[in-house]
Amino acid sequence: MSFIEMRNIRKDFGKSTILHGVNMNLEKGEVISIIGPSGAGKSTLLRCLNHLELIQGGSICVGGEYLAQERDGRVVYADDVTARRILLRMGMVFQSFNLFPHMTVLDNILAAPVYVKGMKREDVIPTADALLDKVGLLNKKDVYPGSLSGGQKQRVAIARALAMNPDIMLFDEPTSALDPELTGEVLKTIQQLADENMTMAIVTHEMAFAKSVSDKVLFMVDGKVEEEGTSTQIFENPQSERTHSFLQSILR
Repeated sequence: MSFIEMRNIRKDFGKSTILHGVNMNLEKGEVISIIGPSGAGKSTLLRCLNHLELIQGGSICVGGEYLAQERDGRVVYADDVTARRILLRMGMVFQSFNLFPHMTVLDNILAAPVYVKGMKREDVIPTADALLDKVGLLNKKDVYPGSLSGGQKQRVAIARALAMNPDIMLFDEPTSALDPELTGEVLKTIQQLADENMTMAIVTHEMAFAKSVSDKVLFMVDGKVEEEGTSTQIFENPQSERTHSFLQSILR
């Protein structure tokens, strides 16, 4: 069994089906990029994995534990204790940085370990300092988010997610809200995590980055997986005409 298995995922919004029987497997230490046109269901798939959206069909298994499982035609979610244990294994970084504006950079990173895990502030500070150093922002630990650039805010958001010591990082278009000149610093941080064998699922429109960082690529259209393969297969030898035309339009 893969570290993460999403099987035959169906997601409905009202009477509309957004995800149609989507499968995604991810092994520990792998990086998967989920690409495709806007409205394909990429972000929704990540949000289903992280329990931010409920699924109407299929199953979600993380590290051998089921977050959701279909039984007798309906989806049954894990009990609260199991779900919490599974979800604490995941860190998520969103398009919008979602930092607390009234807290310093350091306090933003300390918040989840202290308030969610119940750790002592003084015990977490060395880890927080190390993470800020890792993303190149240790010198900004005492400032407030309002004085940071977009790229710096997103790097703080990455450090904040890492402070929970997750087994997997989920990135939902982490650079889409950034000016082009600030995108590189965030992608460099994510590449560094890949080099350290962090398990990651990344929704991105940055095709060159997806090609270089990914072990696997999932190409989605209209709520379905159109094609899946290694980075080389998808970017250099796509089998689907839809994949080919999408990449041609993006990369030309």
